[in-house]
Amino acid sequence: MLKRGLILLVSAVMIFSFLSCSKKPEQTGPAAVVNGEEISMEDFQTRLKQRLDFHRQTAEKVDEKSIREAVIQEMVSEKLLLAAAKEKGIEVTDEEVNKAIENYTKIQGKEKIDEYLKKWNISEEKFKEQVRAQLMINKLINELVPEDSIKEEDMKDYYKNAEKPFIKQARVEVKLIQVMSKEEADRIKGELEKKVDFEKIGERINKEKKGIVSDYGWVEPRLFTGEIGEALKNLKEGEVGGPYKGKDGYYFLKVRKREKEKPMTYEEAREQIKRILLNQRRQAMRAHLVEERKKKSKIVINVS
Repeated sequence: MLKRGLILLVSAVMIFSFLSCSKKPEQTGPAAVVNGEEISMEDFQTRLKQRLDFHRQTAEKVDEKSIREAVIQEMVSEKLLLAAAKEKGIEVTDEEVNKAIENYTKIQGKEKIDEYLKKWNISEEKFKEQVRAQLMINKLINELVPEDSIKEEDMKDYYKNAEKPFIKQARVEVKLIQVMSKEEADRIKGELEKKVDFEKIGERINKEKKGIVSDYGWVEPRLFTGEIGEALKNLKEGEVGGPYKGKDGYYFLKVRKREKEKPMTYEEAREQIKRILLNQRRQAMRAHLVEERKKKSKIVINVS
């Protein structure tokens, strides 16, 4: 019995020793140093966690080693680009930073921004610092590849040689009536069944201030979901549909005109092509600039 106990004890010590030796020690010091400028381990770990979090939500398998390498290389590239921007005397004002954050907040919503900062333990000042860095890099690349660098001949060649034609999506011109109460929606439905003109119903709604009447204009049905999306796809010119329940009340739609999907002319596709070419060239310039500066830089990476 004593012999068996000793064997178990020795086995336990061996297992513990193996686990202790195999566990990677926590890395300290900077994650990388680029020409004397440090990338902190804390900043690296935060961005790595963000990237892993994103990939785990969008992919079945996550190659953590590849993502670690991609993140540290991305952060090294940013250091090199920021240095290039400073050498060219590029600056970003506090006003520009605040404006960028304001625009981002309008798109994402303040709650999401606050949630993001809290989740990743990012202070307001740190966030502004990150925004300023991105704005500086963008200014640098935009200066090196300005909009007027895209020539008319380049855009025409791109249009002519595109593998697939540029498509103008199907769209409809819509007028809508929106009311809040089911009672008013039922009343409008009854009037439509009695063949009361949609325009007349709109005039009454405006006069009685019972809802909103809007010449909504041209829309692409593919951008809408649910009953309203189906109605926009299927209603013929001059037809009225509704009521459709939405989060802000009940809707009635009248399709005034309908245009089928068709290939774009060069003039219609011109701005889209310009954006594509500009983005391609700016991405290429960014990659080229990073590679050139890497050749002349002292870079020490401490994560693997």
